[in-house]
Amino acid sequence: MFSFVLPMWDSDVTARAAVEQSVASNVGDVGSGALMAGVVGSLEGSLRGEVSRYGLSVDGSYERVFQVSLDSARLTPSDSASARLGGGAGWTLSPLADLSMAAAGYLATRLGVRADDALAARDPFLSGDRLQYTLSAGPALSITASRRSSVRLGAGYEQAGALSADDPAAVGIDAHTGRAEVSTSFDLGALDTLTPELRYEVTQYRHALLDTDLTRGAARVHAGAALLSESHELTRNVSTRVAGGVTVASPPPVLSSRDAVIAPAARIGLTYVEQRYRLTAGYAYAYTSLGPRIGFGHEHEASLEASFRPARGGATRDLIVTGVARFSTGSAPVAANPPLHLTPGAPAPSREGSLSTTTALAGAQISYPLWRGIALSGGVDLEYMRAALDPAPSAGEAGGSLRSIVSAGISGTLSTDRHRTLRRDPDGAWDDERRSAMIQGMPSGRWQAPEPGRELDDGGDAAGETPDASGETPPTRAAQAGPRAMRDTR
Repeated sequence: MFSFVLPMWDSDVTARAAVEQSVASNVGDVGSGALMAGVVGSLEGSLRGEVSRYGLSVDGSYERVFQVSLDSARLTPSDSASARLGGGAGWTLSPLADLSMAAAGYLATRLGVRADDALAARDPFLSGDRLQYTLSAGPALSITASRRSSVRLGAGYEQAGALSADDPAAVGIDAHTGRAEVSTSFDLGALDTLTPELRYEVTQYRHALLDTDLTRGAARVHAGAALLSESHELTRNVSTRVAGGVTVASPPPVLSSRDAVIAPAARIGLTYVEQRYRLTAGYAYAYTSLGPRIGFGHEHEASLEASFRPARGGATRDLIVTGVARFSTGSAPVAANPPLHLTPGAPAPSREGSLSTTTALAGAQISYPLWRGIALSGGVDLEYMRAALDPAPSAGEAGGSLRSIVSAGISGTLSTDRHRTLRRDPDGAWDDERRSAMIQGMPSGRWQAPEPGRELDDGGDAAGETPDASGETPPTRAAQAGPRAMRDTR
């Protein structure tokens, strides 16, 4: 149905489409609901050869908003839309070296943002509709140094901003970020891997939050981090990852002190995998960007991602329940404007204020098969955001917002690979790279889209290679299958 043939290349294309209806509401704001109806679609394609691979994935949604508010004076968007684009390529330079390139793009209106949109930028100080975007790209070079060690060099660029907004001041580029990293991994044994890592990044903000009166301006932050992580397999189904280190960054531009900021960095991750279940949990603490329209600060973030297939058998193979939850809280110093008139004898107020942010996201979806490639789906999405300034701004606190979206639809899947018309088991390889990126990529904003075209197929090896026609691993990479590869295949 979708087919193209290239000599000596393995290729496949998968297309999905769904008709969906949704109900959105701002909890606590009576009469602010939205009724939406539209379509959701995605397209994935890949080419894989002996020494190269290419992939492209596109998905998006469009829903027409029929009602947003019972208050005629309220600004009401008439459309809800989102789009994601991912592309990647990889080349095996030699039996010991692999070069890859990945890029990702994200575009969404306010109602189009969902809990699992990792590239979405959220600003608790903005209200109304906004068409935001995020672009990221970068190369990576992986070198196998020995049978038990490897080296990875990576670089990247990310840009976030908005193409349009109800507030004209919220349009344009919000932040540029460039980063570079180098890491090396050592297999200490059959169950342990040690990974030292060095990172550097520079972020240029266009609309950073500068003081408690919500003044925004330019700011530049340089940050370097040194981390040491250790991965350990507790059992066949449970693995852990613990990392610790230090971050050194340039001081906030609003403070009088010119001393560098030195802060600890820590991560903890746990993954449980069984044939019908997958659970990934993580926690991270770092001095990092709190958002492209806020600036750097100290952030705690916790995440939980789960998927399971409650029923056995091929007839219910598509009955999959997935869920994701993230919670983050951050704090940062900002300038405080002291009052012009002081009470006689009162101490002078501090010229330094503080900003705190809280974001909680949760989403769940269930898919029930009707026929092969046809399924009913339903989902719920919750988003809570709150920001507080001390001292409070003269215009008053921004307060918090709690939004919910409930959706239901019917979807169809067509593919040149018959196996892709069925959802894989939770322990399948379809989300391995996404799970790894989530653990290694926290805190928020550091997640990078998995490289399309490198997903593991049934029978593929742990390094992401595709078996040849005989079902064997390509000879150029088979020599690298050490203890680490054997562990990952489980």
